[in-house]
Amino acid sequence: MRLQEVQVVSRQTEIHSQAYRLVTEISREAIAALPATTVADLLETLPGLDIRSRGASGAQADVSMRGGTFDQVMILLNGVSVSDAQTGHYAMNIPIPLSAIERIEVLEGAAASLVGGNALCGAINIVTRRADKDTYHISMQMGMNRYAKAEMTGGWRRNEWRVLASADYSHSNGYYAPNPTEKESTALNNSDFNGANIYLNATWRGLEMQAGAQYKDAGAGMFYGFGSQDQFDATRTAFGSVRYEHHWGRWALDAQAAYRANHDRYEWHRGLPSNRHLTQNTTTTLRAHYASSIGKTTVGFETRNENIHSTNFGDHNRLNIAYFAQQTFHVQHLSASLTAGGMYNSSFNHHWTVGADLGYAFDCGVSLYANANRSLRLPTFTDLYYDAGNQLGNKNLQPEKAWTASFGAAHQQSFDQAGTLALNAELYHRWGRDIIDWVYVAEDAKRPYHAQNQQRVNTLGVECSVQYRLNQWLRNIQITYAFTNLDIDLQEANSRYLDYLRHKLVAQLEHGIYAGLGASWTLSFRDRVGQFNNADGTVSDFRPVILLDGKIYYDLTHWRFAISCTNITNRHYYDYGGVLQPGAWAKLSVTYHL
Repeated sequence: MRLQEVQVVSRQTEIHSQAYRLVTEISREAIAALPATTVADLLETLPGLDIRSRGASGAQADVSMRGGTFDQVMILLNGVSVSDAQTGHYAMNIPIPLSAIERIEVLEGAAASLVGGNALCGAINIVTRRADKDTYHISMQMGMNRYAKAEMTGGWRRNEWRVLASADYSHSNGYYAPNPTEKESTALNNSDFNGANIYLNATWRGLEMQAGAQYKDAGAGMFYGFGSQDQFDATRTAFGSVRYEHHWGRWALDAQAAYRANHDRYEWHRGLPSNRHLTQNTTTTLRAHYASSIGKTTVGFETRNENIHSTNFGDHNRLNIAYFAQQTFHVQHLSASLTAGGMYNSSFNHHWTVGADLGYAFDCGVSLYANANRSLRLPTFTDLYYDAGNQLGNKNLQPEKAWTASFGAAHQQSFDQAGTLALNAELYHRWGRDIIDWVYVAEDAKRPYHAQNQQRVNTLGVECSVQYRLNQWLRNIQITYAFTNLDIDLQEANSRYLDYLRHKLVAQLEHGIYAGLGASWTLSFRDRVGQFNNADGTVSDFRPVILLDGKIYYDLTHWRFAISCTNITNRHYYDYGGVLQPGAWAKLSVTYHL
């Protein structure tokens, strides 16, 4: 983790605050060390995030923060939103391999006000690499369950042009899990996966262009119900954006346009046509900045058109117009910002947001900060119009609203030959109103679970971390802990808020062994509250689980050979009720880089 200081607006770091805030970051070095094959695998190591997977190999992963839902997190790629208006289930359909990522930045709670509406609980920004010179990366992976993945990334620099291109393909016959029931065993036989990504990023002076596409075909087991063990989900995603930034004197102007389309074909029984959805988002943004002796003034507006064509939802379109103003102040060690904005939506009228940040950095390396903001989230098309299974959407829903306040401290100190120590801690509270939940309505025998606005969902939590780096033998040791507690006014059956992570402890160790030989280990403890119905209809409590992942690697000048294994102890556990998670899974990878 690190405390972000004042910096000039940048395409790569737009998510960062102009005042002091705690930004959780996964660096390129950490990505290379972890036994991860997807972005969701990487995010699993962070304290405030809850990654709940249906399937494996990136088939589907829901990301939530601090007791929220997967719809309340905004996902960005180089500062451009790639979130899905249909459902947060597809927010992680991001068309890039891990080798193309420079870092991942996470802003949680009140610190996320800078990225605008729909980041009710926070935002995740994935920053791709920039080619300072010609680079090439080729990787081949093989593993259990006939897992295979090929990945290529290249970077070229010619004068002022920088180009990054990547492509990857992955496949598995499904996954193994320990001690499945008869229904779970049948579902595991339908957990195969095929996926491919292609991505291009080009920059020239103040111009940046990026485009990508992804396809995924996944056997969906019992993803969305126990009445079928042969469900199937196929998604096709395309994304593109162009941005131009120009500076003259104290002024700066940046304009941006982006487009995202996601096509989903879901089948309750594989091979039999079912729901089909096509969601399209078109966004334009304009911002103006003025730098003065006390800070920077920014004003901007954004238009976003969202539409869906669906065999289940019907055809719907909505237009969102947002505007904001921000003033930052910097006086010696003190930094602060005030942000105010409004949002008009053709379906939900007008709403407002506001945020304030204050930070102070002492000479001794200690920094203190406080944040507060009001955020909101528009209902997804699924919340509004879904009509299938035992669930019914509600077209009269109102946007979710929340006030969030946080207070934190950070300290970083270098001991010369004795390494570097970093300490971080944060206390936060979120007051949520009109929070959308699925409520049991006994009078509706056909669709008993209805989408409704809960009266309130309040969240109190603490996050802290300790990190120490010494040398090539003790490269990194880090311990993070997160505690979350929800105070819910209406605790309805099937509530999305009754099975959150209350305790999450992650210990990471990366160390050298001999010469180019090294290893990294991740030990995590997760304690999820609540109950779930399993595939046989039995109500069970979520049980605490301890998971161990590891990776041993050998580095040569241009080569890396690695063996990794997740869930080494082969634990039997659930993230979602009825969806049994993978057991021990070993993979071998060979990487060439130049």
